[in-house]
Amino acid sequence: MQQEDNMYFSAEFQLDNPGIFYQFKLRKNESEPFFALVTKHSRALESLKSGDLVPMIFHYQDKTIPAVRKPTRIKYILDGTPSGFKDHFMIGLDIEKVGE
Repeated sequence: MQQEDNMYFSAEFQLDNPGIFYQFKLRKNESEPFFALVTKHSRALESLKSGDLVPMIFHYQDKTIPAVRKPTRIKYILDGTPSGFKDHFMIGLDIEKVGE
């Protein structure tokens, strides 16, 4: 992950059903530098699986910086309960490096 990616605060993507966007806050911990939490009943889980490449829009914490669209690989989708995130799934994210 590039240093710039650490400045992202949230991300969003569009579900298969046009007009429905899912937005989530980005998180990090000791073992995973870039992930999202999704509630276990979220419709977003119906549209995602490990290995998918999803066009996501990333928002900076500084709202004066325009959001950017980047293709993002879903690394994994895991039950978050063992990590302390009851009733949530952890979704590991990896922004694809375009042109490298």
